[in-house]
Amino acid sequence: MKKVLKEWQWALLALFTICICSCKDDDDNANVVAFDPSKPVLISDFTPKKGGTGQRLVIYGENFGVDKSLVNVMIGGKKATIINVNNNSIYCLVPSQAYDGDIKVIVGEEENQVTGISESIFEYEKKMVVGTLCGYRNEYDNQGWKDGSFDICCGFRNDGCLKFDPLYPDHLYVVYDGADIQLLDLKNRMLSTPLNRSSFGDRRLRSLDFTNDGQYMVVAVDFDGWGTGTSPSVYFVKRNEDGSFTNNSSIQLIASYKQCNGAALHPINNNELYFNSYERGQVFRMDVSKYFETINNGGNWNPDRDGGNYDELFTIQDTGWEFQINIHPSGNYAYIVVINQHYILRTDYNWEKKRFAPAYVVAGQARSAAWEDAAGVSARLNRPYQGVFVKNQEYVDEGREDVYDFYFCDNKNHCIRKLSPEGIVSTYAGRGNTTSVVDNNVWGTEDGDLREVARFRDPSGIAYDERDNVFYILDVVGRKIRTISMEGETGTSVDLESGNFN
Repeated sequence: MKKVLKEWQWALLALFTICICSCKDDDDNANVVAFDPSKPVLISDFTPKKGGTGQRLVIYGENFGVDKSLVNVMIGGKKATIINVNNNSIYCLVPSQAYDGDIKVIVGEEENQVTGISESIFEYEKKMVVGTLCGYRNEYDNQGWKDGSFDICCGFRNDGCLKFDPLYPDHLYVVYDGADIQLLDLKNRMLSTPLNRSSFGDRRLRSLDFTNDGQYMVVAVDFDGWGTGTSPSVYFVKRNEDGSFTNNSSIQLIASYKQCNGAALHPINNNELYFNSYERGQVFRMDVSKYFETINNGGNWNPDRDGGNYDELFTIQDTGWEFQINIHPSGNYAYIVVINQHYILRTDYNWEKKRFAPAYVVAGQARSAAWEDAAGVSARLNRPYQGVFVKNQEYVDEGREDVYDFYFCDNKNHCIRKLSPEGIVSTYAGRGNTTSVVDNNVWGTEDGDLREVARFRDPSGIAYDERDNVFYILDVVGRKIRTISMEGETGTSVDLESGNFN
């Protein structure tokens, strides 16, 4: 309702502006007046009085002319994007980082330029915006893969998932489907590749998790070359003494079945490992405490199905369902994101039996790929990928039982979506309303306002840093790591000419 009212307000404002401009003179051509450099440029008013980057702003005054190419609007020292100009009004978009809020209108060329300055200040409000942390794509898309500082590194071209190291919160790992495991060192602004795919038999790497004590990395692989029940599915990687994970780390196969798309440990009962299979959409449960007991007692661990060390809990629907498991921080439930069938299931945790129950649909509909913000099965998704739970302070203040929203990459819809505890799906970032008009594409590379400007191209991985309130996103076809953060607080800078962050 708020969105509808806002659109009506802008429609009425535009109509009002047209009427004012039309009625100031009986002559229909009164506003079709060229800029006169012999006269002053005056700013009489502007509306609204406050807002953030991407805010639509109308500036009223005199002697603006009608040639948009001759007009520049500066807000807080930053160049605004001008949508339309007539002699008495300018319609523009507030630029990023216009903190000072002073408004200048500069009309004319070189020695004939005349500047008008507003007596009032625009109250600039910081907001969450999309930026770029690192990576790039050149004209030919042949930049390849390159480790190094964030200023020069490149790659990021495969679907993948992101996960923070629980012991080193400035270390963000990227696991790629069809490539290696990389490390984004956010403190030192460096990209490295500590673990190669060859350490896992050159198999498809699908997801990454950590044990609660942080001593083991959990890597799920997708492979069916050794038959059902014996093809590697889940590995444990033991942390080195210096705190790192490398190809020299101890890497142990702990579960074998076939075609695993993801594995996750229960955040409370951390001995419970849940993993899946693409084969029939199975969800399996393993008590990993048995693994550690066996190894510590000098025994041999059997990861295969016939070893009897894991159980099949349920199947989600049918054969060939590609999905990942995302467990709520409370452990009370998990979302099962079905990538290739475009919907999300929920499975509730039984605390007495210590296992998850059969799942049910909470968002989207199987085989129905589209983009639609709505509640429950009325919503439409298109290849949803990784998701992350984020605490909502408003829910905390209201005393709600569940205080987490679920943000996820909607890959083929080229955006970041949000699923509320009530099952309402909304678009959080991407598909820029103003930038999409330029080329009629919902995908792109622009940074800035979450919905007015920013666009993504096939995002797949997402992680959230609660300390700094920053999202990190693997933008696959854009070949970048993107961010969503409070404006001016992540060290990103903005190119005034392009409107893009560097």
